[in-house]
Amino acid sequence: MAYKIATVSDIPIYIDWSLILMLFFMISDFGNPLLGIAVGVGVAVSIALHELGHSLVAQAFGCRVRDITLMLLGGCATIVNMPRKAWQEFLMAAAGPLVSAGLGALCLASALLLRIDPLSVSTPSGYRPGLLFYVGAINIGLCVFNLLPAFPMDGGRILRAFLQQFFMTRVRATWVASRIGRFLAILMALSVAYSFLAHQFQGYMLIRLLIAYYIYTSAEREYRMVLMEDGAARRRSPFAGFPFFGGGTPNTPPPDDGKAVVSPPPYARGGSTRVDVRKE
Repeated sequence: MAYKIATVSDIPIYIDWSLILMLFFMISDFGNPLLGIAVGVGVAVSIALHELGHSLVAQAFGCRVRDITLMLLGGCATIVNMPRKAWQEFLMAAAGPLVSAGLGALCLASALLLRIDPLSVSTPSGYRPGLLFYVGAINIGLCVFNLLPAFPMDGGRILRAFLQQFFMTRVRATWVASRIGRFLAILMALSVAYSFLAHQFQGYMLIRLLIAYYIYTSAEREYRMVLMEDGAARRRSPFAGFPFFGGGTPNTPPPDDGKAVVSPPPYARGGSTRVDVRKE
């Protein structure tokens, strides 16, 4: 269930009910309910701006953005008809992390210049971080995290666009980026298992596990969509689309025959294509 809260550049923005859980996490982390809620709202606004960065660049390339949804795991911009050139996808994917980096730098600089940060909380060392500091630090963290080459996150899309632009076809680039993404997802899941066994229950274990699951499954799904798009590649890989580990997806890249595939993965909905650009 999602609720519409705003419309920007003809793009409706929705809040999913799961976002409420993020506020509870923030309140429990900070102890101060007012500060926790303020930071949670600041992070939600930051995620919306991140997704608008993706969306406005996509619109500039003639794509239609259906909506933006904010949820527990981050944000999701539903873009119909993805950019058809690799360099356009590169710019669209990079726009979100650049927005987060800019917001983070602005908030941290403001906290430094103001000296007394709003809703500050004293620490034993006498330092008083507050709303601007926490929102700025979280934005920098989200920027760095999203730049990891874990396809289909922003960094993975940047990697695929780079490989496609300079080295290989879209099918092969998607195979490489998706396998790197699944490997990083497994590492993230193992980090959650280690935290559990070491009784280190901090660090949003559930969210990390859900993100790992999302990356692992979405990477294969998008690779399958690209294979469906390229009929020749699909004929060469009759078992494509099955799970990578313990299944039938080939463990070698599809042959690179020089054929450029620049149309988007066919998430068909009423004759259109759909791809979710998601911020974790």
